[in-house]
Amino acid sequence: MIDTAAGLLTNVENLFPDQLTVYKLDILEKPVAPGRSSLLHQHFGDGLSAEKMKELIWEIALFLRDKEESSTYCFFYRKEGTGAEADWFLASAKLNACSKGFPEEIVVVSYNLQLLGDQKNRIYRVLNNGDFFKKHFSKVAALTKREKEVVRLLAAGMNSSEIAGTLCVSMHTVQAHRKNIIKKLDIRNFAGLLKFAEVFDLMSPNEHECPVN
Repeated sequence: MIDTAAGLLTNVENLFPDQLTVYKLDILEKPVAPGRSSLLHQHFGDGLSAEKMKELIWEIALFLRDKEESSTYCFFYRKEGTGAEADWFLASAKLNACSKGFPEEIVVVSYNLQLLGDQKNRIYRVLNNGDFFKKHFSKVAALTKREKEVVRLLAAGMNSSEIAGTLCVSMHTVQAHRKNIIKKLDIRNFAGLLKFAEVFDLMSPNEHECPVN
């Protein structure tokens, strides 16, 4: 989830930080939550509370302690209590000081993704459908490059004949691709295909269409 969405962020270096926070781990009370599952790689679409942030900071610090000095940990979140239409933020955390192998200070920089303009819409589609994305990621990963092209054209409203002409392949080939797509994605109607196309950003144009003379 994190890696996939972050892969869409090609202009994040042009953003100004919305917030920069330095956490002193020696005075930050270490959370005690026996039996609780890790917060690393979690989806914080319902809001990240101050208490959860404290727990997450400790986990990130311990995670980064064993990594290279320049390593960072990124995560996406919404602020607690801001609602389903709230802005998403990208946070980047980095250890700033260690003593005898134990982290003492961690710096967290947050960026408001609302400022990314048009690219924001692509990222929001992934983040707002985090559960669907995680549940079905392996299905989409199983699609071939050509099958993804067919999904894009189907989502655009093309029929098999139009797709065959666009991709310079036979009708038989298109029908075979459609059968494979239905089987791999386990879908039963156009609405199901459209959901996959929207969430997994399979509706963007590409350069693999048949050239027009």
